[in-house]
Amino acid sequence: MMSITISNLKAWYGNSEVLKDINVDFKPRTVTAIVGPSGCGKTTLLRSINRTAELAHSYRCGGDIRLDNESIFQQKNVDNIRRRIGMVLQTPVALPLSIKENVIFGTRYHGGKNKTELNALAEKCLKQAGLWTEVEHKLNCPASELSGGQKQRLSIARVLAVEPEVLLLDEPCSSLDPASTQIIEGLLVDLAKELTVILVTHNLFQAKRVAAETIFMMDGRVIEQGLTAKLFDQPQQPETAAFFNGLTW
Repeated sequence: MMSITISNLKAWYGNSEVLKDINVDFKPRTVTAIVGPSGCGKTTLLRSINRTAELAHSYRCGGDIRLDNESIFQQKNVDNIRRRIGMVLQTPVALPLSIKENVIFGTRYHGGKNKTELNALAEKCLKQAGLWTEVEHKLNCPASELSGGQKQRLSIARVLAVEPEVLLLDEPCSSLDPASTQIIEGLLVDLAKELTVILVTHNLFQAKRVAAETIFMMDGRVIEQGLTAKLFDQPQQPETAAFFNGLTW
């Protein structure tokens, strides 16, 4: 079971400090939501966890992030870290390939599976993503034909195909209709039975529906972390209370 521990993490883009002394733990097999105002560092925190923030030349960081008690910064194979800690972006991504080839794209890159294994893997991951019954008869059709909600679930299936231990999601439902959002929320709860799931969301109702734990961030800092129900009902920090009280129940 993979846990993530972040210690004294600071991060900058150029001279701008966007993460300030972050210390948090993410429990295994749990959905943890990260909430807070726009620009508070939520996405940078996610991208730091799977080392994609480093793709920006102006990014630098200090402190440590440990995956199952091993520092991700001590791993020479960065691609392996990004495989183990998969990420789903806010905008659904469908590669200019068939539905099946979208799912197995990353697995082909890493190699090691034959055609039969790849076909079985595509079916397994599409089922995990709740998409199989909708696409099983058109696996070789272009993925561009899918709806927005289907493309987002396809993105999740593609990440699952490389067998990650942690799943990061950055506002995965922000552009989706309520029906698609409900499907993906149910999917995240199911996936947390096997994976560590970390969800950035602006939707406080979504955090309450799917997350066992919630982290509130503001101005690059973690203000408060706790069980979701307790954090919403009895926040301990005035900044948390003020933010949540802006929500109309």
